[in-house]
Amino acid sequence: MRSNLGFVRAALTAGVLTTAAMGTCQVPKDASSGPAPGIDRSASEVVVIGRRGTVQTSLQSLATLDEAAIAASGATSISELLRPLRAVTQSGDGQEPIFLLNAQRVSGYQDIGNLPPEAIERVDVLPEPVALQYGYPPTRRVVNFITKRRFRQLALKAAGGTTTRGGGATENAHLDLTRLANDRRLTLSFDARRTDNLLQSRRNIRPDPDVLFDARGNVTGLTGGEIDPSLSALSGQVVTIAPVPVGLPDLAGFAAAPNQPRLFDLTPFRSLVPANDTIHGEAVLADRIGPKLSGSVTVTADHSRDVTLFGPAGATLFVPADNPFSPFGSDVLLQRYLVEGARLRQRVETTTLHASGVVRGAVRGWQWDLTGTVDTQRRAGVIFKGIDVAAANAAIAAGADPFQPFAPALVADRLIDRTVQTTQGAGAKLVATGRPLRVPAGRVTVTGTVETEQTRTEGETRGADPYAVAFGRGRIEGAVAVDVPLASRREAFLPWAGELSANASGTVRRVGRFGTLADATLGLNWSPVPPVQVLVQLKRSGTAPTLDQLATPQSSAPQVSLFDFANGRSTLVTLLVGGNPDLVAERRRVQSIGATIKPFAGRELRIGATYEATRIANGVQTVYALTPDTEAGLPDLFVRDANGALSSVAFRPTNIFRERQRTLNMTLSATGQIGRARPPATPGGPPPNRPSFYGGLGPTIRFSDRVQLRPGAGTLDLLAGDTLSGLITPQLAGYGYGGINYLGNGGTFDFYCTGRARVRGAVPASTLRFAPLCKANAGFTLSVHHFLPKQDWTRSLGLKLEITNVTDARQRVRDTSGAVPYRYQPDLLDPRGRVVTVSLRKLF
Repeated sequence: MRSNLGFVRAALTAGVLTTAAMGTCQVPKDASSGPAPGIDRSASEVVVIGRRGTVQTSLQSLATLDEAAIAASGATSISELLRPLRAVTQSGDGQEPIFLLNAQRVSGYQDIGNLPPEAIERVDVLPEPVALQYGYPPTRRVVNFITKRRFRQLALKAAGGTTTRGGGATENAHLDLTRLANDRRLTLSFDARRTDNLLQSRRNIRPDPDVLFDARGNVTGLTGGEIDPSLSALSGQVVTIAPVPVGLPDLAGFAAAPNQPRLFDLTPFRSLVPANDTIHGEAVLADRIGPKLSGSVTVTADHSRDVTLFGPAGATLFVPADNPFSPFGSDVLLQRYLVEGARLRQRVETTTLHASGVVRGAVRGWQWDLTGTVDTQRRAGVIFKGIDVAAANAAIAAGADPFQPFAPALVADRLIDRTVQTTQGAGAKLVATGRPLRVPAGRVTVTGTVETEQTRTEGETRGADPYAVAFGRGRIEGAVAVDVPLASRREAFLPWAGELSANASGTVRRVGRFGTLADATLGLNWSPVPPVQVLVQLKRSGTAPTLDQLATPQSSAPQVSLFDFANGRSTLVTLLVGGNPDLVAERRRVQSIGATIKPFAGRELRIGATYEATRIANGVQTVYALTPDTEAGLPDLFVRDANGALSSVAFRPTNIFRERQRTLNMTLSATGQIGRARPPATPGGPPPNRPSFYGGLGPTIRFSDRVQLRPGAGTLDLLAGDTLSGLITPQLAGYGYGGINYLGNGGTFDFYCTGRARVRGAVPASTLRFAPLCKANAGFTLSVHHFLPKQDWTRSLGLKLEITNVTDARQRVRDTSGAVPYRYQPDLLDPRGRVVTVSLRKLF
């Protein structure tokens, strides 16, 4: 027994976790020698398994940021810290990661989202199989934040930014209080953010030549044909469109510019980026609950408001031949913007309240945690989508002048949609993990999960086309995951095979309206030599649509300009948006093989690659591309009039019959310090500071992405020019990030690049070529006290300059003739462009 206790003391001195045979006790890596409180001295076996807060797994991290690398990132929040690592933390199918705090489950991102980066000792990004031991299928990566044992800080931050070409200014004020003391944790935060409206007039956007509305008006024939034979004879050509003249609207005035519609400059009246105001408050309290339990409570509240300007209402007015002010011998249509009426706009206000709690403990060698959540959200919107022209048309029929501004009473009847959606939900999840069995290669890890959730949403639209929907659904599921070691060098069982283990999981869930759905996974983890790790996974899953996809209230917006790939022109349609209550569950099958190499034992350098083959049945997507293929495959989303022109389009979630993808994701990440370590200036003192750095690259190669919209329909090749979004699916893309920091001063960068690609259209004008694109962001941090060391007020005061889209790069799109389609103008695809933000952050 003495030899065992001596081993414990040595392990604690080296800074590791100790685990007794029937229980677990975490010990800080800076603990003094000697057994820690809570260790069972009578235990017959002691196993050293890792450092404080580290996830217990034989799998290598995909990326690791230590304290120096976190400082090198220049991040002032967890979201900023994760931003350059987004491509590393996302799984191959795009799922967001699971977040842990000190190797323990949390109730949600809210638990860790407002921790300051200064409180984080290390961040580990772990591969998908690690999710098994936390009650999740191995389809999402795991990000583990390890905090310092003791930490106290009050942070105040103020930031302001703007686009370099004007408009879209942002202001932000933030306050957070953090207290960490062993197992106790308190965070309080408040955040207020504002974004100004970015008007179209601040950008170089030409009028749409296919939109015939004008403040004075353009006249067309009833069916788009000849307006009047007399006008054609006077003009010497067949006239199908003529602008209303500035002077007397006689036949000669209309003949002055035949077939040359007057285009109206909408830019001062329309917003490219909506105005937004957001307020966020949050409180998190964590502590021990008696000698054997611990837990946390989180409460958050958010309120946001968005206001979007659409400009004046467009109107198509009927002018009969007997109107005394009409010079035409036949009935015509007058296309006018009703600038004398109220402007169109949309306002959406969203209020969200969230409360959650976690209780965790251990019993008989099993670690367990119980999570409960309660959420409510109310989203209310008002869209002023048009003006009822019935009164104006009646006045014209009675003899009013259609070519002059109307009296206010004739354009006062506005078409308004009011939408309200309320969602309420509550859920609970129990996860238990233990190692009940021992096989020759080690202990078998078993995780069991029971989860239940009840959610209800009600949506209503009041207006010209009223709509109401209500959904209430329950979900209950159970899952079991097992990880079995097959070979182990450490256990001297088949040591020539290295470290080898197999895992499996099964989930059965009952979802209201969707019946029974199941998930299953099989995996193999192999490390033939310590620097190399190979992961093989087979995953099957069935997922019900979200309530937002099912029950978002329906609303419509008239006269929306969309690009029609059938003719390569913009077209005005009534756009319908909202949920789809007829969606069915999505089913997905993913096969993947990945490898990670850490070539140098003493350096934090990792190289990884993951190949995935994915099959999706009934995948839920919203189709935005108006192509002949999407119209033929999804005819219920498109309506054409008697002349074949699109009259309405629905942007709503729909089930895609089948999709198959094959992708290779590669990663390279490195962190460390620059220069040789030097001895302390004084005996026993800290070593001199050295510059720290972090960086990484992540190219992605898509080998195939093929879609079949409906059974029996043709296959669309999204890499060969077909599209569901109107944009490209790049075959080659990649990201990179990096940073360096010394004494609080440094710089960071990240970038994302895509290669050249094209979208095939039915005609040359709709065959679009997308130029290569690379967007880079940079940030620079400055420790004010480093340069003004004698000023007390400069202590812990940081100045930060952030530049988003440093080169002001925007996607360049041209058709086969070299022209830029209206809907693909660079300033419409990326209206903000380069953004510069300056912030001051003071720590107390």
